[in-house]
Amino acid sequence: MLLLPDNSTKMACVSILYKVGSRDEQSHKTGIAHLFEHLMFSNCGIDVNFDEIMQNAGGESNAFTTPDTTQYYNIAPVQQLELMLQLEALRMQGFNIGKKEFKIQQKVVIEEFSEHYLNNPYGMFSHWIFDLSYQKHPYKWPVIGQNQEDISNLVYDDAVAFYDHYYHPTNAILVISGNINIDQTIKLVNLHFGTIGSKSIIQKKYPSEDLQTEKRERTILGTYPEEALYISFHCSNRKNPDFYALDFLTDILSEGKSSILYSSLKKEKMLFSSIDCYLTATTDPGLIIMEGKLNTGINIQQGQDAFWEVINKLKNQEISDHDWQKYMNKNESAYLFSQLGTVNQALNLSYAEWLEDPDLIYTELDHYTQLTREDIHRVLNQYINPQQGNYLYLSNH
Repeated sequence: MLLLPDNSTKMACVSILYKVGSRDEQSHKTGIAHLFEHLMFSNCGIDVNFDEIMQNAGGESNAFTTPDTTQYYNIAPVQQLELMLQLEALRMQGFNIGKKEFKIQQKVVIEEFSEHYLNNPYGMFSHWIFDLSYQKHPYKWPVIGQNQEDISNLVYDDAVAFYDHYYHPTNAILVISGNINIDQTIKLVNLHFGTIGSKSIIQKKYPSEDLQTEKRERTILGTYPEEALYISFHCSNRKNPDFYALDFLTDILSEGKSSILYSSLKKEKMLFSSIDCYLTATTDPGLIIMEGKLNTGINIQQGQDAFWEVINKLKNQEISDHDWQKYMNKNESAYLFSQLGTVNQALNLSYAEWLEDPDLIYTELDHYTQLTREDIHRVLNQYINPQQGNYLYLSNH
């Protein structure tokens, strides 16, 4: 349990991070971690819906699943702190989902898969690029699951076993932020969570990817509004110091209309209608992903060649003082903005604790301000190379 008092607000936030994500799924039972995000809003052991209780108390609740974690958070006036703790404790005290509710939420997730992935012309790109990029690691499939069949084939007993294995105090991080009294909060936590039984710490090893030395390519033929190009590169994990240089690099490449890729390939040469570059920022080694949709009349090879022209130029030139300071300022502003608000404070602290460095909420900006231009060029040359890329082409012919 971590407490983060803030007397500048009248609100309180209760956040619980469970140390389980889609990487913990079995290859033929994918999507269950995300399904649980839906199920847990009916897991209070009472007839009233979790969201309805929070809304009636003047608050709200939400959750999200990542490849590494599942996070639930609630915010309400501080007078409702005990209610929020009580509800989270009820969710942790046992699997209180009926078979009918399990089937309902299973159908909801299957419909979500159809709407956001199958019925979107570019919706399946994450499935294809992850599967192309990872040969061994369970990051091979997205959080939603590999396919609808995996989700459909899940049975009630799978959910019970998953809950028993992962949803208990030993596998959770509780963070409470806001206008809280520390002594009173500790008493309330002991009252509602103190009788929940602990289990042994889960130690799990995930297979490591071999060093990629040859490029991989895949073309998906279809009918697309615009043809698209995706390239991924293996990179460091979230804890590695290289993460900060890589994060800064992707900002220089694609953050804002004055970024290198946007200004060169979209604005000046008009090759792409949209272009982006970002990190997956995962606990185990992740990916740098470039994605771009091509303007009519521009073929995929032209877009790919132009991308490498920009990258090679950047490898052989200094980042100007103006651009360096501009992105340093933007980075600092984004960081400070991300720290604002009771919810953000709780989420940031829980994630820092997950990374085994709770002080990171105070020190992370230092990792960025201490970067040098040499650091950016080093990671650019180390991680972004043509023969180590995974190339996905969405083509109309």
